[in-house]
Amino acid sequence: MRKYFINIAINSVLFSVFFVSCKNNQQELLSKKWKSVHLENNKMNEEINTMKIYIDTLGENDPDLRKQINVDSLKSILNIQLENAVREQQMSLDNTMMDFKENGVVYTTSIQGVDSAMYHIDEDNHIVIEEQKLKGYGETMKFEILTLNSDTLLIKMIDYGDTSIVTMIPIKN
Repeated sequence: MRKYFINIAINSVLFSVFFVSCKNNQQELLSKKWKSVHLENNKMNEEINTMKIYIDTLGENDPDLRKQINVDSLKSILNIQLENAVREQQMSLDNTMMDFKENGVVYTTSIQGVDSAMYHIDEDNHIVIEEQKLKGYGETMKFEILTLNSDTLLIKMIDYGDTSIVTMIPIKN
């Protein structure tokens, strides 16, 4: 019986050491500057496709609308607006970087500028970013780590029920 408890104790200690070393390894892998290169958001993609269908079919079943306005001009304007929105989204993606420092501070660079907050990796494999810990005010954000290795950071964020998956790659300072 005593041997059984000793085995459990040894296994528990080994698991704890392994768990802590994995956390430290993740922290080391994360501690660098990452640039976003791809965004997957099914809701956003559906909205874009719905808008394209709407533009393509505008006025097809409404002859009165064609008499009141120039539908082709309206379609052209709506297409330009949609293209601009998609371009702005891509520009935002291209200009988003996260610089995770070893001291627990993350600097996020976007079109709006640079922001900073404290971060840590929690027991559920989330990057938890807490503005309040650094500034005394702000929000807490969680990103689920889907992949973290030396050349890829794949994170999932759920914001108001909308899921985004972002692929990031390391960049040199």
